[in-house]
Amino acid sequence: MSAVPSSTESVDVKQFTALEQKVDTLVAQLQQLFPSQAKPGEFNLKKKKPNALIGGPIPSLPLSPEISLPGTPALEAQAPTVVVPERPSTKIALQILDIIQRYGHNVGSKNAPGSWIGKSKFVAPVEAHVLKNEPVQMVLPAFPFKSPNRKDKTLGNMPDLGEELALMHLNGLCESVAEIYEHGATVVIASDGLVYNDLMGIPDSEVWDYSTAIREIIKAKELHHISALRIVDLLDHPNNENLTREEYLVHAGCYRRELIAKYSPPNFDVREAVKKETDICMTYRGYIKFLTKDLKYSHVAEEAQRQENPKKRYKDAIESLAMKMITRGKAFAAAIESKCKDHVRLSIHPSVGQTKLSVPLIPQVDGTIMTPWHSSVAVGIDGSFKTVHAGDVRETHDLVLRNGRPYHFREKSDLWDFGNIKVEFEHLYPCGLIIRPAPELESKPSLCDVDVSRLRKLAEVQSPVVLRGFADTTDRELFISKAYEMGTVLPWTFGILQEVKDHGRNDKDHNNVVSSEAMPMHYDGMFKFVTQKDEEGNDMKDEEGNEIKVNRPPGFQYFTSIATAPKGTGYTLFAASRLFWQYLPAPYTVERLEAVKWRMDNNGFWDAKLKDLPLVVRHPKSNAPCMRWHQPWDATKTKFSTCEVTIQNDSQDIVALVDQMLYDRRVCLRFTWEQGDILVSDNTAMLHTRTGFTGDCDRELWRIHFD
Repeated sequence: MSAVPSSTESVDVKQFTALEQKVDTLVAQLQQLFPSQAKPGEFNLKKKKPNALIGGPIPSLPLSPEISLPGTPALEAQAPTVVVPERPSTKIALQILDIIQRYGHNVGSKNAPGSWIGKSKFVAPVEAHVLKNEPVQMVLPAFPFKSPNRKDKTLGNMPDLGEELALMHLNGLCESVAEIYEHGATVVIASDGLVYNDLMGIPDSEVWDYSTAIREIIKAKELHHISALRIVDLLDHPNNENLTREEYLVHAGCYRRELIAKYSPPNFDVREAVKKETDICMTYRGYIKFLTKDLKYSHVAEEAQRQENPKKRYKDAIESLAMKMITRGKAFAAAIESKCKDHVRLSIHPSVGQTKLSVPLIPQVDGTIMTPWHSSVAVGIDGSFKTVHAGDVRETHDLVLRNGRPYHFREKSDLWDFGNIKVEFEHLYPCGLIIRPAPELESKPSLCDVDVSRLRKLAEVQSPVVLRGFADTTDRELFISKAYEMGTVLPWTFGILQEVKDHGRNDKDHNNVVSSEAMPMHYDGMFKFVTQKDEEGNDMKDEEGNEIKVNRPPGFQYFTSIATAPKGTGYTLFAASRLFWQYLPAPYTVERLEAVKWRMDNNGFWDAKLKDLPLVVRHPKSNAPCMRWHQPWDATKTKFSTCEVTIQNDSQDIVALVDQMLYDRRVCLRFTWEQGDILVSDNTAMLHTRTGFTGDCDRELWRIHFD
């Protein structure tokens, strides 16, 4: 491109030439980004006069709002209009990257905090997967071995609840992609344990045992979107599938040396890299921080203590180790780049996002990032998962064992005490709790003997709460009597107990609750109204003498499972308001959504027109903000009642936001029923729905509402 401004235009020629060069750079990068479309005329950069160019309108790129092209000089003036070819595959690729980005946590610039500035780098490889109708592939170097400081930081040398949560979190990311792209996504875990373990005094055997246990978790939890690689897999050695522990230990040192020799970048100056490269500097500082505590009781600390000025000697030793880890990390990254060329690169280290996306494995409310192999998990009474150092919670939390090994910490509380019945607890991801009889009991305890008031109290803080493996849970009279022990039972027109099963009807005026269809996300009782009472208990009336009706949803749902649907269908989904707020993206806030009012228009069985509905209410016990919602549900989704939702006093974009967040796998539990399950859920703190199931199956739940 070239152009010369006329002498009558008051624009500096050098400035304009520089701008044109920058535009040419942008065009070249777009042509690399869309090689199949890089033909003359495809990128329509309209030449304008300099005074029209400078200060002209901001261009609209049909990519994604967070994309910035790496290496593109910042234009002080506005760029000309760029028309990027819109293809279905490009659109899908960008939607996939948007989902991946939601799981990220990059260190943003002042102008775009938290943005993924390297996002455009991955459009082409993701689109290539889409065009081939194959899963989008991601790779994450992680899960090396447990920190050697098993006194202050971790619970031992083997994976525990922390690793399980992290792997389920990554699998949820892939499942989220599968919801918009039928071929889904995968995450390859590239275990970097053998890269660094000798520097920290960790034996090769621990690396093998830890990585083997990671594979066992992936299999046991049916995390079908996760796979794992060892260093030997990156070196292209043949016949690694059946590698034994003995063979691995014989050759581990050779694998490490081969990796370093083959992939270490020539002339790499680690000190200069730490000084000049932001990502490397952040990683180096992270290494210094965790090595200082990791090696507190190691041979490194002991050696420093035997020398003059031991604090300085220890500090020098830590810095030297961190430099070595950076150098080896470069070799490992090069090996991954060679083996996984078309993968989206994820990282557990802080990053500006130029070449990778930083992903917290167990996201924290306060934004701190701590990996499960450098921490322990403390489960709060509210069901939250906190990554902590073991030494910080031993006085406030109980240590929970699993199969005889330390598994996690649990906040001390009387709520865990079920009296004469010895039980064990399983914390679900992302929310929920299963209570089982202890395995050493000779027979199943009966529901009759359970203090169900504890179920209610637990459900108030970490719904849903499930009793599994107890006897007599499908005894109708016993089930009903236990409802009265938990609160005031609320009747409906059909009575107090509803049999939730498919009635086989297809007419529009039928209740979709008793069908096999999927249902919209909602809370129970939104169509249930009672007459408002005054302070003396009298019915209140409006100016025209009509009774004033107010919405009075039940406080709790209480279920038992009589029969289940085929595997993979008939899930009940529970969305937790606590997690909704944790992951709510900017610029939305609790304060903004709490002011929102919405309207819904229903027809069919649920024929109602309601307005001025609050989007957020406060929990009657905790005062925590809780979502109130009924998902829009049109005739393409149902044969029964449809529902139209309108935001009355804010942007209609809130509708899509709320729906997206409530189904987000970091917020929403997909619960699989087992026959005989008892479940209690807080109808204020949680929203819920159901996936469809085969109409001719016997799936049946009994449900009672109580306050």
